Amino acid sequence: MQWLSFDEPESRLRKALKRDGFFTDDLHNFAGEQTAQSFAALAFALADIEIFNTISFKNIAKVLAASKELNAFNAKESLNKIHHQLFSHLEREIGLPAGEIIWAALTAEFLAQALKEREDLENSEDLRSQTDAGEIGSISFLTNVKNRIAAAHDFSSAIECGALVELATRIFKDHLDEMRSQLPPDFLPERLLIVEGQTEAILIPHFALLSDFQISEKRILMLSGGGANQVAKRFLALRETTNLPIACLLDGDAESQYEIISQHKHAGDLLFSLPSGEIEDTFEISRFVQFLNRYLQSMTGENAPSLIEFEPIKKDQFAAGQRRTQVLNKIWKEKSLGNFDKVEFAGFVAETMKSKEEIPRDFSSMIEIMKVTWGEN
Repeated sequence: MQWLSFDEPESRLRKALKRDGFFTDDLHNFAGEQTAQSFAALAFALADIEIFNTISFKNIAKVLAASKELNAFNAKESLNKIHHQLFSHLEREIGLPAGEIIWAALTAEFLAQALKEREDLENSEDLRSQTDAGEIGSISFLTNVKNRIAAAHDFSSAIECGALVELATRIFKDHLDEMRSQLPPDFLPERLLIVEGQTEAILIPHFALLSDFQISEKRILMLSGGGANQVAKRFLALRETTNLPIACLLDGDAESQYEIISQHKHAGDLLFSLPSGEIEDTFEISRFVQFLNRYLQSMTGENAPSLIEFEPIKKDQFAAGQRRTQVLNKIWKEKSLGNFDKVEFAGFVAETMKSKEEIPRDFSSMIEIMKVTWGEN
């Protein structure tokens, strides 16, 4: 359910409106009821709103107005069907601006309906064949929140609006603390880490794990930018819309992107550069060559070097100041292996590296800074 993933609200809404059956005919009839589903969905909406700033919600009303299905959507009417004081409570007591109130109402309607329709199917093979593990985890989480809210309050009895919202919010946060390690990283993250590519996205979580700093436990969502320019571009876009602390990692030659990010980062943001160059350049040379030779020997398939033909790579093949990936591409072509596969090699290193001492110094330093800055939840 993409609605539960980390993405700017306007983007989530636009994507959702393109999908068939996103809003069922009886959506507005059901979701206005005061139910545990509605308050579980509302609790998610309030947590979601904390992640983003007002700029993120300003265009929601425009999207709704342009939608044939939802151009008549009325946030006040929708919320007050859940509880006759709910709109007023969100506006006056919590102090939500108009855009955030619309998002809360919309999220409460859609998620309440989605929970009602899917909770009975959650454990079915049919649902699992159509849904990835992360999505099932998110749905299961909300279903559990709904069940806890239902157990804590009899919805046939009257209760003051603020107390009911507070109950749902507390149950949601308590359950989130309990279940965080079992939830996908893009479900309500607390911090963002933007890296250049897939190689970093594979190795950094492993380096962090060996350093006793688990990325998932610290609620850090890692985003792959796809190059230095994209890291800077994505950072600037996120810095405009989200309240979350953001860390960026750049290769050593991305000076201009480093300067751009430096000028726009906020307190709590982190910026790292690899002085050695690319990630392959950060390894101590003897250890790097050991990994390479193990990797070559582990290769299988018609293009893999046979043990008879295998010629170990040596340290002196890597000249000082030369990018190691350039050297490796040359070696790989000489061995008729095509181009050196950075991503596959990163996966091999993550599988075979067993000790903290093997982590490149640049990354050990980076993780220690993250520990100090982001170590406490």
